[in-house]
Amino acid sequence: MNRLLSRALQLKSLWQIVSQINLEEIRQEVEAPFHLLIVADVEADALLAARWLSAGDTDVHPWLTVSDSFGSGMRSPKGPLDSAVLVTTQPELSPALATLQQSLHKTSIPCLVVVVGQHATLPARHVVIEGWSDEAVGLVASSLLASVPVRLHLALARRLPPLRPFVFQWLIQETSQANATYAFSTGLAKTLPILDIPLTIGDMLVLTKNQMIMAYKIVLVAGRTGTPRQLLGEIVRVLGGGFLFPQLAREMVGLIPVWGILPQVAIAYAGTWAIGKAVVLWAVEGYHLTPALLKSFYQDALHKGRHAAQEIVGTARGRSTSIKPAQKSAMSGGPAPLVTRVRRRMQYFRRQKDRGHSQ
Repeated sequence: MNRLLSRALQLKSLWQIVSQINLEEIRQEVEAPFHLLIVADVEADALLAARWLSAGDTDVHPWLTVSDSFGSGMRSPKGPLDSAVLVTTQPELSPALATLQQSLHKTSIPCLVVVVGQHATLPARHVVIEGWSDEAVGLVASSLLASVPVRLHLALARRLPPLRPFVFQWLIQETSQANATYAFSTGLAKTLPILDIPLTIGDMLVLTKNQMIMAYKIVLVAGRTGTPRQLLGEIVRVLGGGFLFPQLAREMVGLIPVWGILPQVAIAYAGTWAIGKAVVLWAVEGYHLTPALLKSFYQDALHKGRHAAQEIVGTARGRSTSIKPAQKSAMSGGPAPLVTRVRRRMQYFRRQKDRGHSQ
């Protein structure tokens, strides 16, 4: 096992893995400008909302436009709108705010309505808060993220700190699920022993690459600055000796067929979740990450990993009996590249085997 891990690490260094990632594209996504309009019938109400979202007592982020409903327009010197927040203290929108909401809807600009101090029954798309507080701004932040396109999530969270915890959670969950699903798809291919070794080495590299992309996004969203090499160097320094390479070993063990599919899926999920949580703790709060702390993160994440593994395997079994292959491909937008590659390999070995019998 150790020899296999050593061989895998010799094939490509960690930086070689990371060098395959388009770091500049990720940086541009996180640093992309946006224009958020915050409007209320009274400008002071809009200003208060903007301050809470900007996490400052007096400062409002320059990419936020604050206005009253009478002076707000669809155009601004800051450029076209990406999203809008309408703040009202009444159970129903004023005629001016209602007109603006309709205009936003017609132009397909996402719009969130925040009602302050009202507890009446309101449309589900409205957010109701008693007043501005940490808990209230958290509710508004999560609702704002749900209303805007995913492409804006990283940029919004980098500039507006109250949005960051939700984006961190989303990044960790998304990457953990992706790695678990990947581990499951490769596990299915290992019914043929001849495919095991090449796929195991490749799996380790893919899982690590996904984890490093997640970590890089987290540190950028957290507001850290520096060149990609500097930031990734810090990540490797913090995680590498204490956790990253032992985690690779766990993934290698988990990807050996004798363990079965469920354990390898759980390990891929838990390892990714633990790394994400550790990076957030370090990037946001400056925690010194000890091996004991990292191990505790991993142990805590194993429960989530087992649950995710059961769901992934259960869903796949349900689909295999109720959905035809052609229907499944259409629903998912076509087979994943890995699955296609594995199928081709299996077909190739079957053809080779058939030729051997025919001779």
